[in-house]
Amino acid sequence: MSADLSPDRDAIVEKLVATGRFHDRREALDHAVDLLREEAETLEAIRDGLESIERGEGVPFGDAVREMRDRHGIPEDA
Repeated sequence: MSADLSPDRDAIVEKLVATGRFHDRREALDHAVDLLREEAETLEAIRDGLESIERGEGVPFGDAVREMRDRHGIPEDA
């Protein structure tokens, strides 16, 4: 496996390894890919939510807040 990085990005990875944040390049790059995957999943969830709202499936904000407070026993004045 090989990853061609720009010199600037390669220096960042090397610094993170040198300072002990990651054990090696692979761990640092695996972490970066995990973050990219999480970002893609978050963006997909946001798109799905927006499409749901456009279809009229949304819940008014105040109703959602009240439901969450009720579900978790949070008083109105908290």
